[in-house]
Amino acid sequence: RFRRDRDAAHVDGLLHEGPQKRRHLREHHGFILGIPMVEFDEQTSPLVVWEGSQQLIRSMLIERFKGLSSDKWGDEDITEAYHAARQQIFKQCQRRKIVARPGESYLLHRMSLHGISPWLEGATAGEDGRMICYFRPDIGGTEAWLNSP
Repeated sequence: RFRRDRDAAHVDGLLHEGPQKRRHLREHHGFILGIPMVEFDEQTSPLVVWEGSQQLIRSMLIERFKGLSSDKWGDEDITEAYHAARQQIFKQCQRRKIVARPGESYLLHRMSLHGISPWLEGATAGEDGRMICYFRPDIGGTEAWLNSP
């Protein structure tokens, strides 16, 4: 249902763990680069992003980690704060589809709330379906992840 209704929206690096799916900061990407490898139309599960969501996520994390040493941030369960921020983003930020063709690319801020919309009836793609190569290089640790532009 979350995939259908909210495009399985998430922030990369804030992983859910264990049977209770508690969120923790585990990966420290500098950015997300998407490169389409084949032709497909905008009905074929495009990426979606909520404009400006990175500012709300950053604010939430700064508040949540206030007073904690950065080497402890990954140990912190941020599930409730993350879910509250996500709900705020759904209400305040514009959802945008990102459609690109081979030879084009797109760059997302590492803290952007994003997801993949469902494959809609009537969608068209080649025999290989929808293929996008994503690059998410490490930025060099928790403090750089939170504080870099």
